[in-house]
Amino acid sequence: MPNQRTTPSAAARMALVGILICGALGAAADDRVHFVIPVAPGGGVDGTGRAVGRTLDTLGLAGAVSFENVGGGADRALGLFVENEARFRDALLVHSTPLVIRNVQGLFPLGFRNLTPIAGLVADYGIFVVREDDPAAHWEAVLRRLSEDPASVIVGGGSARGSLDHIVLALALGAAEVDARRVRYLPYDGGGKAMLALLGGEIDLLSTGLGETLSFARSGQVRVLAVTAPARVGAIGHVPTLAELGYPVSFANWRGVFAPPGAPQETRVSHIRRLREMTLSEEWQAALDRHGWQPLHVFGPDFEKYLERQEAVLRVTLSELGFSR
Repeated sequence: MPNQRTTPSAAARMALVGILICGALGAAADDRVHFVIPVAPGGGVDGTGRAVGRTLDTLGLAGAVSFENVGGGADRALGLFVENEARFRDALLVHSTPLVIRNVQGLFPLGFRNLTPIAGLVADYGIFVVREDDPAAHWEAVLRRLSEDPASVIVGGGSARGSLDHIVLALALGAAEVDARRVRYLPYDGGGKAMLALLGGEIDLLSTGLGETLSFARSGQVRVLAVTAPARVGAIGHVPTLAELGYPVSFANWRGVFAPPGAPQETRVSHIRRLREMTLSEEWQAALDRHGWQPLHVFGPDFEKYLERQEAVLRVTLSELGFSR
């Protein structure tokens, strides 16, 4: 029987189109984003990484999203990320201000210059908090007590001496010409324990981040006296900034993401493109509002410059506190 040429039916043509579309979608699905989180689940860094990942997934800006919490401390995670470039070729390391602090202090040799800065996404500004029944109605009342007797106010924070909460306190007090070295600072293992210490009367003033304190402020258990943001923060719009009180201090605990040191140009561009698009979405704004975070939204070279400026501030502050090498 002679060969016969047949013309594909309309149904067959539609099936072929469907196969091609599925193939294209399958290629997009290979555009995965893997987040390496250098802390155990819970807390601000973990929350930031998962919020970014969920938002990318919701918006369809990544073929797939996965998370990996690396235990053993942030230094160990940073070392693994830098030394295993091939394994983490397309991954993003989530980190925050302690990345800069520990390097400036000489506690760990690796810092942001050993990574590829991709995006600074969240700014969690420092706040100073008292119990709701505390007689200090405003920040100046606390400063007055500290000026008269630096040991009369016990200050707590969720990090060690020379770490983030202590640094923010030192910046604020230094602007008011109060010697932070003479102030009693009690470190706690995390913001949650520090908050319990405040509510229980162990400390009089808490230096902390807005994100982990917002629920307590909204429930009326604590009163926020001042914030280290450059402008008032919507979630606590009634709280003055240090700058408007006459103390030119602005400092944020940033949280952002980094690619490995040898990330190809196309990988960097791809990450920045999707994250820029994410930050313009209503879904991301909802995540910021939910956590009491402020947008940072600096990308690539601009993020690197931001880190360099913060590093310069930290070198001076840590030197004055006696915590730099």
